[in-house]
Amino acid sequence: MNVCIFYYDGFCEFEVVLLGLIFREKNVFTAALENKVYISEEKQKFLPDKTVGELNPDEIDLFVVPGGNPSYLFDNTVLRDFITTLNSKNKHIGAICGGPSLLASYGILDNKRCTGDSSGIREDEDYIELFQKAHVLNEDVVIDGNIITSTGQAFVEFAVELGKLMNIYTSDEEAQNDYRWIKNIKD
Repeated sequence: MNVCIFYYDGFCEFEVVLLGLIFREKNVFTAALENKVYISEEKQKFLPDKTVGELNPDEIDLFVVPGGNPSYLFDNTVLRDFITTLNSKNKHIGAICGGPSLLASYGILDNKRCTGDSSGIREDEDYIELFQKAHVLNEDVVIDGNIITSTGQAFVEFAVELGKLMNIYTSDEEAQNDYRWIKNIKD
């Protein structure tokens, strides 16, 4: 299984860090548009493993777009073409917090159920027009076919749901145990 986490300047590292833990036995790698250092929202520095141009969509099982403010990527044709190709091949695409706004800008969420961006969608949201053709639900994580969206605050639930979707867990009990351990929930 190949899991790719996408880097861009200002991405929210904390929203995807648990994916590395949950998918640690799989091939997890990172990609970005350029081979350069990216600065996360938390001011950490990240160097991607590959560029998007080096990726083969047929070899990716899950592509994850972290939150942050990806609005400067809305018009990026290289990324748009890559993500729409993944979608046309029915590859799993996960997006959390601000990540769904990128998918919405590419038309990926048209006629799909989703979370909106950040903490959902409010009437005064900056990017509400991007979600006009989507069915925005007031839920932490929404799975509609190959698309998985999450609010930013549900980063634990997002990671566990992706693990379940990608068959990382052998049972619901194993997934629940991971969730309880990460959230420090005692019996």
